[in-house]
Amino acid sequence: MLRLHFAAEDLAQLRVTPLGPLAETALSLRTVQWRDRAVLFGGWRARTGPRISADGRETARFLSPTAGGLVDLFTLTGAAATVDEGLERLVSAPDERLRSEFSVRPAPREASWTTEVMDADPRAVRRLAVALKSCHQIAISPYWGPMEQHLRAETTRRGRLMVQSGVEALLRSLHPMAVWNAPVLEIPGYRPVLQPGTDFRLSGRPLVLAPSVFCEPVPQLFAGPENDTVVMVYPALHDPVDAAALWAPSAPARHIGASVPPALSALLGRTRAVVLCVIADHPACTTTQLARRAGVSPASASEHATTLRKAGLTALARERKAVLHTLTHLGHTLLNTNGSAQPGS
Repeated sequence: MLRLHFAAEDLAQLRVTPLGPLAETALSLRTVQWRDRAVLFGGWRARTGPRISADGRETARFLSPTAGGLVDLFTLTGAAATVDEGLERLVSAPDERLRSEFSVRPAPREASWTTEVMDADPRAVRRLAVALKSCHQIAISPYWGPMEQHLRAETTRRGRLMVQSGVEALLRSLHPMAVWNAPVLEIPGYRPVLQPGTDFRLSGRPLVLAPSVFCEPVPQLFAGPENDTVVMVYPALHDPVDAAALWAPSAPARHIGASVPPALSALLGRTRAVVLCVIADHPACTTTQLARRAGVSPASASEHATTLRKAGLTALARERKAVLHTLTHLGHTLLNTNGSAQPGS
């Protein structure tokens, strides 16, 4: 068990945010090597495992050895909206920081280029980045749209709970994977890798709760150098039905309009009705995501979203630097009145 100790100022700094596609790629490398949780990942693993390259398999063994432990790319690269952004941070990280992060794992038993990664050799680190990009294209990219939506919904749900009921209610909601006994968050089944003890004190460092599709059942704690943010990655996929939806092929955007109620199209116009339904089905989406899912250009998506917002049917929310489209109560009412399918949550 790990006991995570909070002071009052630590509670005030807690936030919930996904870490992005590079983090999911790194976490998926454990899942692709193991055969556990087949009901959640069996289909994904069967399609993904055979396509991983030799360098990808070596990367998986290096970052997530089957003997246990996980190399911390999470405090090293931080949250990154795209895999390229995260990889750029990785290859440009200071040598000393790279050596510190990679030193937590034993050297490979056999000769391997990953040994040079442990020494922060620039060519080896770039090779690692290329291997991670390849793994991402096979294991994450085909499913990223539904995965991102799932993680955004999880973040929105936890964030709403924190705003409405307080940070301690959020921490209590993590049960049973973590147990809140104020002022300590206990993580049963946790096996510390870096520290021999079972107590960890934040000591004023911000804590990020990072939901992950591929995190193993026990939340994982990652702490960089002193004064850095502490990251606790926790599993956000539990339901086999949700898992099946993530690994199913995505429907082309051009088919979205088929589900728009005719009465709604007559009222708003077909494209604007499609945009409204996309915002309902994909809460907290950016304009770029909205355009892709509605099958229109970003400029068109922005224009229609602005009109819907002026009519009180949608609203804008800000999350760090991102501007997100959400449905209002009036928007929900209009969709239900016009016979739309139940909006996603």
